[in-house]
Amino acid sequence: MPPKKGAKQPCRYFQQGKCQKGDGCTYAHEHDPNFKKKACQFFAFDKCYRGKDCTFSHQKEDIDSLKATSRGDAGKGSSGGTTSEKLFRDWRNYISAAGESRPLGQAMTAFCKGAAELVGGETGQMQEVIIMLASQGGLQRILELTGKDFAQLTEQQLRRIFENQILPMFKAITHKNVIGSIILLPRLMTIYNILYGGDGEQAARMFGAVASILRAMTLTDPNAENAVDAESIDVVETCLIAFAKLVEVNTEAQIHHGLKLVAESLALLFEDHASPAVKFALKPAQRHLKRIEQRLGLGQALPDAAIKPGGNPSFRAVFHLSRERPSELSADGPRHDNDKIDIREISILPTLEEIQSSRNEYLPLADPREWHIGGLEGLLDRHFRLLREDTVGQLRDAARVELERLQDPDAYDRRDRRGRQGARTFVYENVLVNDVTFRSYTGMEFVLSFDQPKALRNRDPHARSDWWQNSKRLGHEALICLLSSAGSATFILILTEHSKSNKKNTDNAQPLHKRYDLWSNPERAHVIAKPVNGIDIQPLLNQLQYSGLEQLSLVEFPGVLLPAFKPTLEAMQHMSETLDVPFAHILAPLSTPANPDREIDILPPEYATRPGFRFDLSSVTDGGSRMDFMPGQLQSTMSIDLAAKSSLDPGQAHAVVSSLSRSLALIQGPPGTGKSFTGVQLIKILLLNKKAGTLGPIVTVCFTNHALDAGLERLLDEGVEQVVRIGGSSKSSKLADVNLRAVAQRLQLTKTEKSERWQLNKANEEAREINNIITSMSQVGTQESLKDLLRRQYPDHYTQLFSALDEDGFALVDYGRENIIERWLRAAPWGRNRPRTIEELQDENVHVMTGHERRGLYDHWYQEVSQDLKRRLDTALRSYNEIKAHLDDIRTELDLRVLRQANIIGITTSGLARNLELLRRIDAKVLVCEEAGEVLESHLLTALLPSMQHAILIGDHLQLRPRVQNYDLSTESKNGQQYALDVSLFERLVQPSDDLASPLSYCTLEVQRRMHPSISQLVRDTLYPRLQDAPSVSQHPEVVGMKRRLFWCHHEHPEKQGDEAGTSHSNVYEVDMVAALVKHLVSQGVYRPDEIAVITPYLGQLREIRKRLAGSYQILLNDRDIDDLDKEGIHEEDDSAGIAQRRTSVARGTLIQAMRLATVDNFQGEEAKVVVVSLVRSNKHNKPGFLKTANRINVLLSRAQHSMYVIGNANTTESVKMWADVLQIFKDDGNFGTSLELCCPRHKDTDSGQRA
Repeated sequence: MPPKKGAKQPCRYFQQGKCQKGDGCTYAHEHDPNFKKKACQFFAFDKCYRGKDCTFSHQKEDIDSLKATSRGDAGKGSSGGTTSEKLFRDWRNYISAAGESRPLGQAMTAFCKGAAELVGGETGQMQEVIIMLASQGGLQRILELTGKDFAQLTEQQLRRIFENQILPMFKAITHKNVIGSIILLPRLMTIYNILYGGDGEQAARMFGAVASILRAMTLTDPNAENAVDAESIDVVETCLIAFAKLVEVNTEAQIHHGLKLVAESLALLFEDHASPAVKFALKPAQRHLKRIEQRLGLGQALPDAAIKPGGNPSFRAVFHLSRERPSELSADGPRHDNDKIDIREISILPTLEEIQSSRNEYLPLADPREWHIGGLEGLLDRHFRLLREDTVGQLRDAARVELERLQDPDAYDRRDRRGRQGARTFVYENVLVNDVTFRSYTGMEFVLSFDQPKALRNRDPHARSDWWQNSKRLGHEALICLLSSAGSATFILILTEHSKSNKKNTDNAQPLHKRYDLWSNPERAHVIAKPVNGIDIQPLLNQLQYSGLEQLSLVEFPGVLLPAFKPTLEAMQHMSETLDVPFAHILAPLSTPANPDREIDILPPEYATRPGFRFDLSSVTDGGSRMDFMPGQLQSTMSIDLAAKSSLDPGQAHAVVSSLSRSLALIQGPPGTGKSFTGVQLIKILLLNKKAGTLGPIVTVCFTNHALDAGLERLLDEGVEQVVRIGGSSKSSKLADVNLRAVAQRLQLTKTEKSERWQLNKANEEAREINNIITSMSQVGTQESLKDLLRRQYPDHYTQLFSALDEDGFALVDYGRENIIERWLRAAPWGRNRPRTIEELQDENVHVMTGHERRGLYDHWYQEVSQDLKRRLDTALRSYNEIKAHLDDIRTELDLRVLRQANIIGITTSGLARNLELLRRIDAKVLVCEEAGEVLESHLLTALLPSMQHAILIGDHLQLRPRVQNYDLSTESKNGQQYALDVSLFERLVQPSDDLASPLSYCTLEVQRRMHPSISQLVRDTLYPRLQDAPSVSQHPEVVGMKRRLFWCHHEHPEKQGDEAGTSHSNVYEVDMVAALVKHLVSQGVYRPDEIAVITPYLGQLREIRKRLAGSYQILLNDRDIDDLDKEGIHEEDDSAGIAQRRTSVARGTLIQAMRLATVDNFQGEEAKVVVVSLVRSNKHNKPGFLKTANRINVLLSRAQHSMYVIGNANTTESVKMWADVLQIFKDDGNFGTSLELCCPRHKDTDSGQRA
């Protein structure tokens, strides 16, 4: 309704909330129903920093309308295609042809603004713009822009050039999709190299001028009090991104004095801003400045948090022993050529000198005061060295022993060699390199053969095939060391026919697996392998060419898989260079806290510190009722309210609220308390606030594939969309269509990507060329190989040897198939005089040379052919590697486009390390890690991407620790306690053991919904005093056929002897008891086999129980137990009949109504209605083995829902305090004895006992 005549018109500034004239305003200060805010263009592209103070609309319908209008405008054109296509055609006309250099002059403004506009549009067009900018003509335009004499410009001229030319160009080359693109990276580096100039002076002049412009800018909105000018903030961030990229790309910049002055000038921008809104808006730019200063060596500027001081320092008394240091810091000097002070210089795989070295490696202790370098760099150094020792260290040591045997066989008693190298080392002798081929997908593939194990030589091929396949030896990507008696070591990877690489055969090369395998030949087993490093192909080619001249052996250490550790080690080397790790002040404090017992104050995540930001919790409240939470608000009150209005219990609600309030949050979840459920609710809240916090995709990480699948399935069940799972080890059919590889294949390629993909044809061509060269290399020295050389380089010698006429014009006699070269070599006497030099023989007739000279000339020709083929091979391999890297970049580019559209990215910890380069480019701000107590600290450190502002770790440091390969590096070993590699980051943060750290506060979930109260008492009274039972667990039914639901059956029957630190212990008596009890439970007809789980600490006992039960039940082993059995080599003595039985009775994965059998170490996170525990250890010395660890005892006792029966020698275990406490609980409740009390379900008063 229009206003009445004579009435004041409504004030549009009042409608926007920013009229400052009050009563003096000549317009009406009343609500205008016809007024509508314009959509905020900055909010539409995640750039608005004003939040609720913004005077433009953030409403979804307005933003969607703005985007639709933009797309519509972009799609309209007068003729000849869309407007953007016409703009691109016009813009590229500014790019001069090669050799032309006519300046653009005033047209430079249109050129720069056009580039910025086009880059912000469609992906394909963006790629073409950057490619053209990196062309010779495009680089000329950039030189024209940067080559201006900025010092001679007036302030007005400089401002005009900055706004119209420099800033638009910066926007083009700093766009997030340009910076994040893998395929454009080489071009972008070229552009920044040109920006830098030859000596960096032009970059210093230009960025110095830019700094003066930025310092003069006003960062607040003059029309609104305390509001930021979002456009000015965006300008600052754009310029700092460009400067940071320039310094990153050009290493010379790090010592350029002029650029350091520019950085110091830019630092003034961040001083003395009173407005919280401006401070928050500047934080992204501030992070870029911090990276610049780190690279320029200007120190740690602008710390984002600090440890708050307390009272006086208190120290523990310590006696310091002198310890060896790395490399030159060692009193005895470097140990070998791979002993380095800086981990960035260490080869991940051992060198030959390292294998031969007898000195112990430098291994940093857990105590930071003992490190040779402190802080974050020292932390990365420690975990790099320990993880490397844990993985390749044992393979290195085994290789040393075998190399010494090869070089001095008489010094070693072959019967003892296996014992000295360790039960898990396999050595294959009399190795030959038999064949080689090159394939476009895998690269160079070699065939190696070795002596078939004696026990297999008289078996038929089918039995040998069964043995090899079930032994899991020499599996896909197994890391193997090839050793030579001549003193060489080459690391190779095994390739199997089941690998993806062998399914792709686009280069028409016949796969070697069609001709070679481990079992067909009764005397020789064959494997196909490729060198880990491409530079190692020559030793293998030499072995192929000169087969049998040296003694060769293969050394395998099962479980050492290169993809499982190499990416993590490489990531830590990269992190050690950049030191760009969030929460560094918490992870690696540089000074001792004033009050070591005081918990560190953790600030809220940066995105949540924006003025006015509040978390919307309605995604987890009942009925979606509105509920807001602002970090800093009283958590206890909010937790109570959230528990009352949602399905979260009070402990879970407190964990959720606390986790949203802390940038680094820890949640402890005792058994059965709903850790995963709590994590899902947190993720739902974060997704609801994703837009407001500009969070990007949320990265959720788990230790195991099983846990990751389960977590992502729960999210899908909760209605979460845009979920992507990275990694091909998922067994979930639900997740098949959201696997990254599957989604990326549905993505349409851009014009640039299609063009680049044609490189695949070149890769196949190079593969064929390489195979031709390999064939020629096998024929070096033959007449045909020499004829080609002589024809090209020595035509006179060619004519003399192969012409039909001799030098006098007479016809030469045809000797049929006799080799002319061989006949020529034999045709002259050896000669007594000194032979002429090769140079003298170049112009001499070949028929007048002595035999000695002919042999010398032949050897010279031979070497020329060999060297020429090696050069050609190197060239072809280089070309192939470049093409393959380019193809990999295209695949990564597609993956990036998918991930940027995701809400959730799910990945395992090991998978994350393999995909770090990809994940670093998606600007994810939130990490949620489940099973954090089981993850090695090195894996979690690499998961902390530079963009992370919020990390939520969910786990339980009182359950299983991370698994390590080397027992001597774990806390379970007396020697390993000083290294403590198996202490997770979660445990270290909540229970620090050094004087440089204070504990972090954490939330503990307190209500368990799994165990009957009589079972939960076992862990409540020993570990979790505040653990409560949900009402539902008291309703768990009694176990039919058993007098008691909880019982310890004591016996004193001895165990079979085994290695004290090993896993091969077993107890025959307990096997019998388990079999009898399981049979009785199943016969009652109440519990199905799949509702019963049998748990034991030892793989040896697992094997024996499996053998006993396999005849009666389907047995389900999880993947990790099967892999562990394989690593221990337990199939060596199995016959083919045993293998066949095992194949039918053991299932991998999931099987309906299969009885679960597991080791305790692989059963964390699982549960069963009835659990039978076999403790195994029973000895006169009362040594409990690794049953002494409280973490393992905890998991063992907390898996059962309805009932649990423990079979074991109480005398052996009660020397451990926790076991003594647990035994007392059993005894106090009458649940301890030497016989299991059975009962008939129809006559419950009649007891029978299964006697122990």
